Amino acid sequence: MSQLQRSPEPGIWYVFDQSKRIAIIRHVEVKGRRLLRSVTWSQDPEQRQLIGYFPEDAMRLAVECTWSEYVRYTGPPTSNRR
Repeated sequence: MSQLQRSPEPGIWYVFDQSKRIAIIRHVEVKGRRLLRSVTWSQDPEQRQLIGYFPEDAMRLAVECTWSEYVRYTGPPTSNRR
């Protein structure tokens, strides 16, 4: 299951699958509106893929959608398989 960890930088959080970083969620401003922006993790910022934008107060939704996209791409976690 995913884990959320706050970055030392303000307004940035990392989403993990156990100890593997899978995404970054950060506060952004788009046309004067503060939103959460979720992208896949890559060491190279040019390789990161947009997952989506979410209302500023919807961190849980952002994490759930981010996790759902990760599972869709990688398959279900092996620790939950029978």
